[in-house]
Amino acid sequence: VDHKDIRVVVQSSPNVWEDVAPSSREFIRQYLQQYPERPMVRLSIGQSVKTECDSKWWMTKVVEMDASLVLLMFDKDKRTEWLYRGSTRLGPLFSEMEQRKARMVEGDQVVVRGRRVHGKKTGPVIEYRREVETDNVQTEVKKSSATPGRAVAKKSTASRKADSTSTSTTNWETEGTVYQVPRLAKERGTFSPHTCSPKCVTSAQYEEDDHRGCNPLLIPLLVGWDRQITKHSNGGRRRVFYLAPCGRRLSSAEEVHKYINLTGLMLEMDSFNFDWWLHVLNEFRPAREVCSIKDLSYGKEAVPISCVNSIDRNYPEYVEYSTTRLPQKNVDINTKEEFLTGCDCQDDCVDIDKCSCRQLTIESTRCDWEDKMDSSVGYEYRRLKEIVLTGIYECNKLCKCAKTCLNRVAQNPLRLKLQVFKTAKRGWGIRTLNDIPGGTYICNYVGNLYSTEQGNKQGKDFGDEYFADLDMIEIVESRKEGYESDISDEGFRDDPSSDVSTSEYSPSKDGVTMSQLDGAMSDGDAGGARKKSSRKTGSCKKGGLAPSDGVTGPRKEKESPTKFVSTRKLFGAAEESYIMDAKTIGNIGRYLNHSCHPNVFVQNVFVDTHDLRFPWVSFYTSTFVRSGQELCWDYGYEVGSIADKEIFCSCGADNCRGRLL
Repeated sequence: VDHKDIRVVVQSSPNVWEDVAPSSREFIRQYLQQYPERPMVRLSIGQSVKTECDSKWWMTKVVEMDASLVLLMFDKDKRTEWLYRGSTRLGPLFSEMEQRKARMVEGDQVVVRGRRVHGKKTGPVIEYRREVETDNVQTEVKKSSATPGRAVAKKSTASRKADSTSTSTTNWETEGTVYQVPRLAKERGTFSPHTCSPKCVTSAQYEEDDHRGCNPLLIPLLVGWDRQITKHSNGGRRRVFYLAPCGRRLSSAEEVHKYINLTGLMLEMDSFNFDWWLHVLNEFRPAREVCSIKDLSYGKEAVPISCVNSIDRNYPEYVEYSTTRLPQKNVDINTKEEFLTGCDCQDDCVDIDKCSCRQLTIESTRCDWEDKMDSSVGYEYRRLKEIVLTGIYECNKLCKCAKTCLNRVAQNPLRLKLQVFKTAKRGWGIRTLNDIPGGTYICNYVGNLYSTEQGNKQGKDFGDEYFADLDMIEIVESRKEGYESDISDEGFRDDPSSDVSTSEYSPSKDGVTMSQLDGAMSDGDAGGARKKSSRKTGSCKKGGLAPSDGVTGPRKEKESPTKFVSTRKLFGAAEESYIMDAKTIGNIGRYLNHSCHPNVFVQNVFVDTHDLRFPWVSFYTSTFVRSGQELCWDYGYEVGSIADKEIFCSCGADNCRGRLL
């Protein structure tokens, strides 16, 4: 056949997605334009996820995983269906896409905050897979098509905790050895029954200046104590005991604290730990030091902060070191005594019921979404096991308790032996030189404190990579039912007040049609337009699932919704969250890197003021951290929230989400 006799029968359009069915067109377009990046829902076998079918949301369970596909079983009729994990028929991804559309429509009028995940997160999350990996994956990438949104990126104080840590080695950054610190054990006589008094510690008094820079968990051993690990003969259970200078054996933190009070010893509870897997003599030493700095704080911290580069000869950029936050223009922190309350405790505030400061922490938990007080929150012998979203109120300058008080933690100077080190792909990071137990206070995040307006200007002019958002008010209020926000944990909300029992929810019954981005549309949806509603309090059937944006549930008759007024607006109609910037001035907290599987969480703490707008941003370990391991927290960025900006993640965790922004 000659070429001149060939006729075109079918020709593809320049934009190939225009040749597919209208219901699938948008999904195909986004897939091709974003490739090789593919947003997908990370799932695991046995996990529950909300899934759309015939314009109704159903609860399903993950039965099997096969690369990018997932086999789901619908709870109602037990039927199964294979779905692509990037399909917007999956509730979490549908919600994510709807929130992006809202930002595109409303632009700069929407204040987009980092995704807030409260406590431990076990639900499905969005990961960004890439077939082609880049070498420098935690750098900014410019895009030609802009998505209107917030102008700067701010770390959120909403914490994401993980049960265990996941590390990756990259050449020299983690190479090193762990050695045992030598110590001279002091001899003690045979224990004889007696009543402990100050005479028991006459030869074992603790002087803070003599042990400055030491591992705090090693200090008791240096002043005459001994730490013993025993193993039960039946079952092999291990326990830790502390042997006091007088020979008395102590088996718990409670007994140690009682002994310290009886003897008048000036040791603090930070120096004791009863985890048998923790080794107080272990200390990390890097394999090589190409260049180093003995103390990055130049004497401003109580403990020298060494800085080591084992990769090249570069030093960290100069930063003016500060241990306190510095309010800037239009930032007025009320630190007057009239704006504080104090306690009258004389027992190191060990009695929670009598300490008014610790009671304030407990009473504040009533502000959370359950409207119930949690009496278990707060410090346990100076360690914080769980995040307290409503903040911790420490003892302050009005309190009569001593500095050994169990409710004075974040206000204490740095005590851990930390080291700033150069990483291969993520700039400078922080690692611990000694073992750290879970719940241990690390440091605060300090820098210049800006108003939102001034902070956004600073971010645009000089960069926002060291921004942290003081957003505790928004974190707490976003969990309350009825809060009008553009952010919801997974984009769906159940209405527990409904007494109608069914396992499905159909938005079409309320006169609203719903079409999924990947073409999951019923026959009656073809000509429908998607309506949007910011109302979050509409009731739905029990078990029904209402997306936070794009779908409206059935309304209750004769009921007018109450407009929610944020606590922040009570300080002024123009009030917005404040921004901490550690770019040019700050402390060691600025070097904490991001990880999708962090071993550090961030906690809001009130020390010098009880003004809800100005908590201290403090870091605590969420799990046991071995010597030499890097300390990381989850920045809480929201992917797609910043126009023209992408940041890919290279944390190396097994559950890495792929992108930060």
